Amino acid sequence: MRRLSGKEKIKILFVRPPHHYWPIINESDNFLVPLNYPTLAAWLRSKLDFVEIEILDCCVEHIGFHSLGEEIKRRRPDVVGIGECVCYAHDALRVFDVAKSINPDIVTIGGSHIFSHAPEWALKSCKNLDYIIRFEAEIAMEHFFKVARAGGNEEETLSLCWLDDSGNMKTSPLGPAIENLDEIPPAAFDLLLMDKYSPFGKLWQRAATIQRSRGCIDTCNFCSWIAMENRHVENPDGAIHDSPFYRTKSPGKVLEEIDILYNQYGVRYLFWVDATWNMDNKWLTEFCEGIIQRKYKLGWWAFIRYDLLISQHESGVLDLMVKAGLRHALIGLERSEPSDLLWLNKNRYSEETAVKAFHILRDHYPQVFRQATILTGIRTDTAESIKGLLKFAHDCDLDFAAFHVCTPFPGTPLHREATEKGWIEETDFSNYDMFYPTMPTEHLSREDVAYWTIWCQKNFVAKKPLRYLSRMFSPHIIRRRLHWWFFLSIGRVIMTQLWNAAIGKERFEGFAGVNKLWKPTWYEE
Repeated sequence: MRRLSGKEKIKILFVRPPHHYWPIINESDNFLVPLNYPTLAAWLRSKLDFVEIEILDCCVEHIGFHSLGEEIKRRRPDVVGIGECVCYAHDALRVFDVAKSINPDIVTIGGSHIFSHAPEWALKSCKNLDYIIRFEAEIAMEHFFKVARAGGNEEETLSLCWLDDSGNMKTSPLGPAIENLDEIPPAAFDLLLMDKYSPFGKLWQRAATIQRSRGCIDTCNFCSWIAMENRHVENPDGAIHDSPFYRTKSPGKVLEEIDILYNQYGVRYLFWVDATWNMDNKWLTEFCEGIIQRKYKLGWWAFIRYDLLISQHESGVLDLMVKAGLRHALIGLERSEPSDLLWLNKNRYSEETAVKAFHILRDHYPQVFRQATILTGIRTDTAESIKGLLKFAHDCDLDFAAFHVCTPFPGTPLHREATEKGWIEETDFSNYDMFYPTMPTEHLSREDVAYWTIWCQKNFVAKKPLRYLSRMFSPHIIRRRLHWWFFLSIGRVIMTQLWNAAIGKERFEGFAGVNKLWKPTWYEE
């Protein structure tokens, strides 16, 4: 921290590293606004008059690892900060190595999910990572820079992890999370090249990410989202305990942010990064009426709870949501059997309610694309139980079913249980992408889980081809375009595999190749 002591200005560079991407959606849709960086930047700029902040998004600027060093050298930061999800942890650690090779005095800071929940692993895996700020970062990072500039030491900070001279991890007390989200200024979109986000998006055209809330009302044992956004308390023995902590911005605050995106940056599609978007009918009514009064031509994508949809349809709130812009609902169905939902600790869900909710969307709101996630590979799964999930998807009459492998992300109750009981067989975090099985079931190997997951994915259309074909000619433009896009993109992946197999570049995997992340041509450049 002494490297920042007494500095008149502290130059901070937030970096999104070069990433692989999921080929079923194009590169433009994969790399939406990394909202954590402009949100943090806005908070720090409002609190500290001695920081200068830049954001480098390698993914939209097509900056590979070879040219990244020149970018860092040109920008001359005092601090490089990165917050990443689990499967991209290795990219973040590689950026820290690049930064230190340019200037050993650069202070490197990691944050977000993987670094918060596996700090010792990260610090000991990368000698060029100086510090980790755990969990919600605004208050803790503000405090860090105040202490560092004043010449303080690590023990005076909040939520910090570091290694001492003997290589032992040390921690400072956890800082508070923000109680009132309206205190956060609108995200600093001026620090991003906004015209580069979703310029040729097929799923989300002219889109930007946005957030109304943090936390969730549920307690799913596999959810990495709430593992970050819950309230965290450190026990005397150093163990971290978390509890649900749902918070939301006011409708007026969110409308203020949408005004900026719509009028200053030409955004016409919103990608809500909330674990649960359709909470609180009073909030939803006020918000949607605000959008309608503005006469904004918006579409949006959101995570929706289906147990709320039935009453929201009956009260008219769902109708307001659709009129204001809801066009793509993603719902975590996960499972149909009560025992499976209980094992996942997912509450207030049932097969009957799921089918009813999706049929309401189908029959009354045909302009809304109906997508759901369904989890395979839970502990009791057999081939038959996984195959039964396909029938569940068809009974719900989904437009698209995303069959994902249940993954024990660090920091979740599932990870703690799986670690204690020795279920985890894969420890390379780059494979924690919810497609690659990391643990077997009581009855199936990881290879079996992968096989039957892919079976569900490819038979979602194969078992109901006429249903899918008819929706490719829907009168509703977003639903029509999405059906065409998924059909064509899967074909593109398979044809690319065939070509690469023909020239000896890779082994043809058929439909399984849809789940493999692609490396952009510029990744190493």
